[in-house]
Amino acid sequence: MRDTPVKKSLIALALAAAPFLANASEANGIGYTYAQLDYTHQDAGRPYLNGGTLSGSYAFNDNVFATASYGKTSDSYNEWYSGARVRAKSEAWSLGVGFNTAIGSRADWVTQVAYVDNDVSARVHHDACPDCNASVNFKGGKVSTGVLGRVTDQITANAYLGYEDYDHGYEGNYFADFGVIYAFNPTWGLHGGLTLADGNETCNLGVRASF
Repeated sequence: MRDTPVKKSLIALALAAAPFLANASEANGIGYTYAQLDYTHQDAGRPYLNGGTLSGSYAFNDNVFATASYGKTSDSYNEWYSGARVRAKSEAWSLGVGFNTAIGSRADWVTQVAYVDNDVSARVHHDACPDCNASVNFKGGKVSTGVLGRVTDQITANAYLGYEDYDHGYEGNYFADFGVIYAFNPTWGLHGGLTLADGNETCNLGVRASF
């Protein structure tokens, strides 16, 4: 991974959050221990990948938490200009750590850093190549920071700005991550999320169990 001014700036911002960890955030009712299952749709302008993502978070204390996720998506389509049948797949997992600090009675400032492993593959069926395969295993990381807050007693929403970078010639990229949780009760809630990056849009819809 190449060092860039953007990455250095965001990593510095993540580290800058550390002195504020003395401010407990549990008092504002925002929790960081949960398990979540989402339907996932990724729009990269072809393929359009669909599948599922299992993710979760565990709070070690009021200000530090761990994150993990695993997801699989796929798409099958015909290339109109060549007549080829394409089967594309993505299998990704991540492990990370997050830091949160209260910035009000109903909101936290949250910073997260994660390692990401994404195995992308494609199988092409064509007269000139009846069974062609290609795959790339992208490894890298991402960092994000932003606000997570309780809009109402039942609705919690987040807005994060982040940066990600991977190997195999992937150009580092900004992304924006938005999410909302509607809590039916202290345990169960409905989750919706949208991640916007250059040339890629990911939508998630699912259920969350908070503990």
